[in-house]
Amino acid sequence: MDLLARAAELKPELLEFAVSGRFTRELGLVYGRFFPDGVVTDEATSALALDHFALEYRLPGGDLLIDRFVAERPELPEAERAMVLGWKDVVEGVFEVRTVAGPAIILFNLIDELTYTAHSDLGEGAFDVLDPGMFLVGRLIPVTLDAWLISATPAVHTSEARPLLVRAAAEAALRHPARVFRNPALLAEAWQIQAAQRRQFVEHFGSDLVVMRGAEVAERMGEFASLEFPGHLAEEESVALIFDERDGLGYYTDFAAVEAAFADPSLVTRSRYRDAVSRYLRGDAVSPVPIRRLAARDPRPAGEVFARLLGRHGFTWQLDGEALLRAHKPGYFATPRLPACTPVTSVIAELERILEDGR
Repeated sequence: MDLLARAAELKPELLEFAVSGRFTRELGLVYGRFFPDGVVTDEATSALALDHFALEYRLPGGDLLIDRFVAERPELPEAERAMVLGWKDVVEGVFEVRTVAGPAIILFNLIDELTYTAHSDLGEGAFDVLDPGMFLVGRLIPVTLDAWLISATPAVHTSEARPLLVRAAAEAALRHPARVFRNPALLAEAWQIQAAQRRQFVEHFGSDLVVMRGAEVAERMGEFASLEFPGHLAEEESVALIFDERDGLGYYTDFAAVEAAFADPSLVTRSRYRDAVSRYLRGDAVSPVPIRRLAARDPRPAGEVFARLLGRHGFTWQLDGEALLRAHKPGYFATPRLPACTPVTSVIAELERILEDGR
């Protein structure tokens, strides 16, 4: 039996595993997010919630339900095991139907501008109601390098819905740039844009790292680019703006205190400096960029800072620094670095034209 046929069998088994009763609490939390009032209002959204739970929801132990499904089926051949685990790479999109070819359809995703050959687990007649120019809003999971399976129940729209779907796709591209970056060409373009923006930042400020009082941020950044910052920044004693090659532009409050501690590790014995360094280290949402930058100036005192902070005699930055960051910032290291900007894709440009025409 080929992988496509096995995918059509294994996907329903995965969903049965998800609703087996072993994950009632976790599944309830997912449904609570999809249906905040506690009432399941439509079948399509319910199927989407279950699909998300089966493929993407992280269980309390840190693994995914799909990992447990595979672990409990040691009899699966390696190819099928790899295929099922590959379903974590689910593609959400607004798909234009380009071709209907019997049991398969060719779809163009407005978000990532890639083409997908998709199949259904409902049999050969699943696509009889579709015509080129129509749209599906839904999810796909990989079967082979060039074959995908429709996952959950997609919403079907006629070609007349294109303006609304263009808006939805453009907004999704801007809110979730990782979906755009499935396209290698768009990813490369975004890296080029970010590199150009960084060069402009360095030309304007003289460095990719600049420290200023919080009250200065809005005015000085306003001279460089039109950006919005949280209001509380104006009250901060010091803010570092760092335009990193990989992480893009970030702002870091109370930077002067952390910088002073790296210059004189004995300051870490004082709560003012200890708390500041600890926030930079233990905040999973805080990029490791500022710590790496300060440690790169002189690794020896950087090691002493953390030896004192953690009570770890013999800690050195060269040997222990990266492991320390990974231990305290698992969320950062769990995902690949992506550009902090989104290129103007075709669907974003089309939305701009629609909005201009509507004025």
